[in-house]
Amino acid sequence: MTNFKGKRILITGASRGVGFEASKLFLKAGAHVIGTGRDETRLKATTATLQQLGDFTSLLADFDDAQAPAAVAQAVRAQWDSLDMLLNNAAVQTYKENWMEEGLQLLNDQWRCNVFAQHELIFRLQDLLKAGSEPRIVNVSSGAGSLQALKESPDMPTYRLTKYALGGMTILWAGLLKGQVAVNALDPGWLKTDLGGPGAPGEPSDGGERMWEICSLDWNETGKFWHGNQEIDF
Repeated sequence: MTNFKGKRILITGASRGVGFEASKLFLKAGAHVIGTGRDETRLKATTATLQQLGDFTSLLADFDDAQAPAAVAQAVRAQWDSLDMLLNNAAVQTYKENWMEEGLQLLNDQWRCNVFAQHELIFRLQDLLKAGSEPRIVNVSSGAGSLQALKESPDMPTYRLTKYALGGMTILWAGLLKGQVAVNALDPGWLKTDLGGPGAPGEPSDGGERMWEICSLDWNETGKFWHGNQEIDF
């Protein structure tokens, strides 16, 4: 897919980083975008910028809130009767050296935003996606959540584990929706975002371009992990 004109796209975490950069690219290409953000002030500023580029609708949604996925799905249904792309980009990260420093609560707190919210959005929007044109789901993961990365380093364990679980979820949904919706995971790279920090080697725009690339893959590609258009190992 290289023609995104008229495509209906939901992007979570669109007020910053990869989500913001991807939103700009798709809007410039003529897509209709609904984007979520958790910070109201930031989302308002982002919306003002993105609406200059095309048809952008903002939704305030904090996926730490158990009610947020249902509210987002309801808002999408109110606006559209089909969905071409669900880009599950929103996530949180708290850096700690190991499990002992994290304690018991962090994994419980971040599981909802980093895994279950994505799962619930797919569950609630699958019928709209099936009504879309060559519909696809992209779950934004991380190279830090690959099996090899887990073996190599015990730092930021909650983030790594949630992203590893997101990979497994991607495979399972891809199997269920095969032939109906393409489902893949994306490693956008280590970028200078709020999550990646100022020392990262890549720019947020690199992540936006990799989102564009994965969404331009042949629709029959599903159940895989990609760095842009390059397949990598879960």
